[in-house]
Amino acid sequence: MGGAIRPGLARLCRGHGGKALRYCGVSAVNVAVGATTLAVCHGVLGMRAVGANLTAWMVGAVPAYLLSRAWVWQQDGAHRVRGEMIPFWAMALVGLTVSSAAVELVDRFTDRTVLVLAGNLAAYGTVWVAKYLFLDRVMWPSPASDDVELAGVAEAGTGR
Repeated sequence: MGGAIRPGLARLCRGHGGKALRYCGVSAVNVAVGATTLAVCHGVLGMRAVGANLTAWMVGAVPAYLLSRAWVWQQDGAHRVRGEMIPFWAMALVGLTVSSAAVELVDRFTDRTVLVLAGNLAAYGTVWVAKYLFLDRVMWPSPASDDVELAGVAEAGTGR
């Protein structure tokens, strides 16, 4: 079984390795910006958790879009409103909704900022993989990664 996993993992890394690492990098930047903003708004300024979460989302959403578009999926040229912006912001709103529900739930039991941050991170973590797949397959599909995966499927079918 381990022998069958290794070629599949190698194909996955060839098709997504660099892109997935760039996505992780953008996510790390977004988490740092969002968590810092959330911590300052909630812990220092005394904002309610949901308001602090909304502020953190507003601060991080534009850089997340621009970095994802330009660096992760290496898109340039005009921004397509229906093909890129609306779907990206819809996904961002899903993340905001899930994270707002999580921080509100945490805030009902405690006002500890570290727990509000944990709720925020857990919520965003639940949509992280789905967002990558959506961006990669629907919004900014890459013919190169499709070719690698199709070649892998063809190889598997021929027994190579």
